[in-house]
Amino acid sequence: MRYWSATALLAVSWLFGLHYYQPAAPIVWTVMTVLGAALLAGFPLRLPGHPERLLTVVLLAPAVWFFAWPHRAAVLLPALGLLLQYPRGPRRWLSLLGRGLAAGGMVLLVQSAVVELYTAITARNHDLPWPLPDLAGWMARLLGMDAAVDGSTLVLGALRGPLRLSVAWEWIFDPVTLAFLAGGATLAALSASGQRGADRDAARSAEPAFAQGPWPAWRRLVLVVAVWIPLRAGVLLALLAHRAMRWDSGQPLNVMDQFLSPWLHLVLLAAPVLAAACFVSLCPPRRSDETEPDVPPASDRRVSAAALGSIAAASAVLAWLVQWEPCGEPLAGRIMVVERHSTWEPTTRPYDTTQFGEDSSYTYAAIYDYCSRYFEMSRLLESDAMDDATLARCDVLFIKTPTAPYAAEEIEAIRRFVARGGGLLLIGEHTDVFKSSSFLNEIAKVFGFKFRLDLLFCVGNPYVQIYQPPRVPHPIVQHLPPMTFAVSCSIDPGSSLGRAAVRSTGLWSLPPEYHTENFFPEAEYRPEMRYGAFLQLWTTRYGAGRVAAWTDSTIFSNFSAFEPGKTELMLGMLDWLNRRSLLDRASVWWTVVGLLGVLATAALGSGLRLAHRQAVAAVVVAAAGLAGITAGSAAVVAFHRHAMPVLKPVRPMVRVVLDRTVSDVPLSRGGFTQENGLGYGLFEQWIPRLGYFTARRSGKAAFDGDALIILCPQKSVSEDYRKAVVEFVANGGKLLVLDSPEISGSTANSLLWPFGLSVNHSASREGKLGLKDGWPGIAVQAVCEVAGGEPFMWVDQLPVASRVAFGQGRVMAVGFASIMNDNGLGGHWMAETNPEMLTRSDLLFTLVRALIEDCPVTAPPPRIKK
Repeated sequence: MRYWSATALLAVSWLFGLHYYQPAAPIVWTVMTVLGAALLAGFPLRLPGHPERLLTVVLLAPAVWFFAWPHRAAVLLPALGLLLQYPRGPRRWLSLLGRGLAAGGMVLLVQSAVVELYTAITARNHDLPWPLPDLAGWMARLLGMDAAVDGSTLVLGALRGPLRLSVAWEWIFDPVTLAFLAGGATLAALSASGQRGADRDAARSAEPAFAQGPWPAWRRLVLVVAVWIPLRAGVLLALLAHRAMRWDSGQPLNVMDQFLSPWLHLVLLAAPVLAAACFVSLCPPRRSDETEPDVPPASDRRVSAAALGSIAAASAVLAWLVQWEPCGEPLAGRIMVVERHSTWEPTTRPYDTTQFGEDSSYTYAAIYDYCSRYFEMSRLLESDAMDDATLARCDVLFIKTPTAPYAAEEIEAIRRFVARGGGLLLIGEHTDVFKSSSFLNEIAKVFGFKFRLDLLFCVGNPYVQIYQPPRVPHPIVQHLPPMTFAVSCSIDPGSSLGRAAVRSTGLWSLPPEYHTENFFPEAEYRPEMRYGAFLQLWTTRYGAGRVAAWTDSTIFSNFSAFEPGKTELMLGMLDWLNRRSLLDRASVWWTVVGLLGVLATAALGSGLRLAHRQAVAAVVVAAAGLAGITAGSAAVVAFHRHAMPVLKPVRPMVRVVLDRTVSDVPLSRGGFTQENGLGYGLFEQWIPRLGYFTARRSGKAAFDGDALIILCPQKSVSEDYRKAVVEFVANGGKLLVLDSPEISGSTANSLLWPFGLSVNHSASREGKLGLKDGWPGIAVQAVCEVAGGEPFMWVDQLPVASRVAFGQGRVMAVGFASIMNDNGLGGHWMAETNPEMLTRSDLLFTLVRALIEDCPVTAPPPRIKK
């Protein structure tokens, strides 16, 4: 019972350690993992002898470094367990605990693989295949429910209308139950391998099942889980029907949250734990005088070393093949953006200082301009033909959010273009808004996949999904910092043999709400939802070419394009599509991968058989395999970074960095302003209107641009950072420091003193802000005095802005930052303009332009009234 309870705790711990059904809860995960390992204390698994223990720990060390949490625990626990085997005498309890840690780590290791495999499978398609939905309908009718099956949907009769429940993997074959099955099977194998020599002879007479190894325990365990799975599904179905019946008819049917509860998954494991404890034996009865099983070193160390070497090498090759993405050599970099059949997010409408509002901000003008510094950009306009001759002028075809269908001959021309070696980028959006996904799918189905007509929400905070690349990322996303989505749809990869460049968990999807303007459903846990893992960037090959499909068009619009990760993602997609490799052709790829895979699998099998004959402990075999996986994975990461390094611009560009080392003012997230308009998101968004490109950076990376803007610094300024700022300006960099009287604990002077400038918060004035000629004449209630340098703005003769040359660069200090916060610039990028907002925007443009171009700060020409 104790061992099965431990397995259950370790199985459900994955839901707390990963952002899968709920936001990760590290404290709860730690408690469950430690408790599960403690319950396994004294488990009779075979451990290596003293000489081999240190070798095993050494083999595990690289994986401890490489793996991310919570997967790292699966490697760390066996290493700790082996280290605890050394104490003797009165510390024997440490040895027993060490066995529990080693056994717990082995269980977690297998569960980790199962969870990863489960994620990969369910991300492709959540719906169970026929005939399982029909069996679910039969079960519902057996429970007395009025039920019918519609494809992969179970329809239940209810007082407030039919409930449409997806017959999904997560409902029937949930990851926790499968992890429990995998963990129990692991313990059975470890227990059987722990019986050796005379102990195994005794076990034969005491319990004949153990003479056959783990197979009897496995069969019984599978039977227990197979019986429990439909019972569990029935319990969840009954709970759903009960809650739906009692739900307030005036409220949305928000009744699926229990399917996402880790605690409910833990409670539901009580039944298989009890059944396994009664019917599945993990080890034969122990004699009272029996010592803890321990295995002496193998008789032939060289044979054992060869076995472990074969396992490690084969594991390294298999890890490489599974994760390797041939990058290839770059083409000419000719990117053609298709403006045909689309009126949404055009690249042709300028993003400048003369037009504001939704029409100006909701375009791809800024990202097109940015990409033009790295590639040769062009447009395929409505008046241009989409045929072989036109497409021959580009290397990558960029199709975004169409609002009209493509003709059959145009789709065929696109197919031929890719087959000849072209790259195709398809960018879609949620819920088939404007029928964009339907039109894209006419193209995508040629390549075996499609955009789903859904919308993905993030559990915890539905509208804030943060993506962070995994330890072994696809080359497209290898240079991404953590990136925030707007909201996206998902991709059904169908029959295409591709690779998920972005696969996320902790999401749930809902179908469109066609009665709303943008088909946007409310973020509710409805019966028709799918949940768990989804694909958001899919890559595949066709003929000699490549295809990439992205699901969130909004993040590349002007108001969001320069937030962290967005430009890196766009460049990554275009760079990958702009490359070709001999391995792009499926015949060549599968020949190479198949041959190497067969050889590696044969070597792995040979090594495992040899290790078994030499009685090598399972933990040592696992350590060798993990060492190989770590080596192969690290090699893939290094290869990808070497083959596809960070792109360098090929044309001049001005990059303006907003510091995040000493400044943490709220900036936009997904284009939306924060902190009730007191942030500076629009300040950041307005700078690209001048033709400059912004980036948020911290530490040394803050000095990678041409200009550095520090908004209302409040964090401590280290001596190293201050010296770096001085060196940056001395070498020709431009520095703008903005402060405001509302800022308490300002550290602006720590940055300005080396340049002979300072900000005085105590000397404030009320009046009109202006240059010598009085412009802009903005009324202010409070400002900061700026001392030193060459003043160029005043409030009632108090200098509030100044500049100074330093080395080859220039520094500008401003004491009225708050008049250019989000509220001062209109509150939102969609806001209608007014004279005050335009004046403050012109002030921002004037200051930044004067800083970058080293020109006098003068009033701009009067705006032409439209």
